[in-house]
Amino acid sequence: MLIIKLIRFFTGYVSFSAHGGFCERFVNLCTLNRIPLWNMKRQSDTLFADTTVRGYKSIRQSAHRSGVKLKIVKKHGLPFFMEHNRRRRGILIGLAACVLVVAVLSRFVWSISVEGNHKLSKEQILTVFAENGVKIGALKKRISPEDASYNATRSLPELLWASVNIKGSHIEIVVKERTDAPEFPDTTPCNIVASEDGKIISVQANIGDVQVQAGDLVLKGDLLISGVTKNLDGSENLKAARGNVEAEVNTEIAVGGEPLVFTQTEEKSRCLIYFFGLKIPLGLPLHEEEYFTSESYLSNGELNLPVGIVREHFYYADTEAKLEGVYAQLYNAALYSKAYRDCLSSATLIGENFTSDASSYGFTGRLTLKKDIGSKLEIFVEN
Repeated sequence: MLIIKLIRFFTGYVSFSAHGGFCERFVNLCTLNRIPLWNMKRQSDTLFADTTVRGYKSIRQSAHRSGVKLKIVKKHGLPFFMEHNRRRRGILIGLAACVLVVAVLSRFVWSISVEGNHKLSKEQILTVFAENGVKIGALKKRISPEDASYNATRSLPELLWASVNIKGSHIEIVVKERTDAPEFPDTTPCNIVASEDGKIISVQANIGDVQVQAGDLVLKGDLLISGVTKNLDGSENLKAARGNVEAEVNTEIAVGGEPLVFTQTEEKSRCLIYFFGLKIPLGLPLHEEEYFTSESYLSNGELNLPVGIVREHFYYADTEAKLEGVYAQLYNAALYSKAYRDCLSSATLIGENFTSDASSYGFTGRLTLKKDIGSKLEIFVEN
């Protein structure tokens, strides 16, 4: 249907009305004379329909024989538009320029997507493919998908294979990463000892002999699970002890107490217009080796278009200032919150005692945690 509509638009067609006479006979005569009619509808004794320009020129004989009177309702299509605007050269030039620009830009790559990556970042993959010509703004005919995929897998050993699929002005890069070989457990003879002081809650030994039980108090370095096991005949074996030893431990978090001195920073930046891989600077270069960039592109909702703005930023130290009052409290609170989250990342909270000091803007927390305190300690044997 879309192709038919495009053909009718470029060749032009006419909407007309046929009034009076015998409309049914008129339609039959048009069919007999192979005059195409579509979008036919009747209102009272008037028939409305569309036909081609050539068909309308041949339709008068059928109208005369059936006794209907024809009237053009509207003319559609590019020929009539060109005829109506033949004196408006700006519109015609703009239309021609638009068609030319679209035709030229369609030969370039507008967007690139990456699928199948888990370990490697999208930026790493795009950088390697860009070195092989697959980048936004590149001419599609200059891209060799096979060579780019082969060279990318050689540059990135983490890739098992890669493919480049060109779909219009969009390139889809599909990769598959190598699977790491399974790690075998370390069989070096070792004991499991306490990594910190605590009170034993539970012990689960997969390999080795348990040396403590629930309720025991242990100090850092105490033996928890021994890798030295005895056989029934009294001989001993050295094994790599394995197991979990959960204990109740106490830890303290303290921040603040000293004046906070920080360094103020100043920023230098400039903008660049990004257009199909070309960056047009709008200011002087920063003349700095280390700076970071932020990018924003026009988007159609799903893909970023190759037009946008790139900003380069560089920060440098300026003066030192003292942090006091509510700002010092907020800063110390952020430090305390980070340390608190780090403590609970590998432990379960049992109890907490929190205090704050308004004079020093500090915070102190005494936490009781439940965590695994087992740590491996290799057994050395003298020959």
